[in-house]
Amino acid sequence: MSKFNVRLMVAALVLSIGAIANVSAQVEPGTTLKFFVANDFVVNGTSFPAGEYTVERTPSTADSPSLLIIRGEKSMIFDTIVADSREVADRTELIFDNVDGVNYLSAITVAGQTSRNELPSAKAQMK
Repeated sequence: MSKFNVRLMVAALVLSIGAIANVSAQVEPGTTLKFFVANDFVVNGTSFPAGEYTVERTPSTADSPSLLIIRGEKSMIFDTIVADSREVADRTELIFDNVDGVNYLSAITVAGQTSRNELPSAKAQMK
């Protein structure tokens, strides 16, 4: 094999590893995000009172990395869609869409990451 072909293969391997690392940039296994939410809110049609909450991935490695658990006064497992962005998140936060005075959890960002976990059901509930 020529040196050019070897270099081309190494470059392709490095790019592939970078792409895999970028796709996994989301709520990491074993990470617990802690939040205080000042207002009542809705996740997938379920109302949650204001208070302290944690968000983390489900503990099973067989589960999808987009499957998250929210725990507080109430708890639930919910699915998200990992969406990529060109911008790096400045902070870790829960993002809400407020429609007619109701706060719908629509996304979760993690500081320093270029992806976020979005809840497609928030958009559907607002219609």
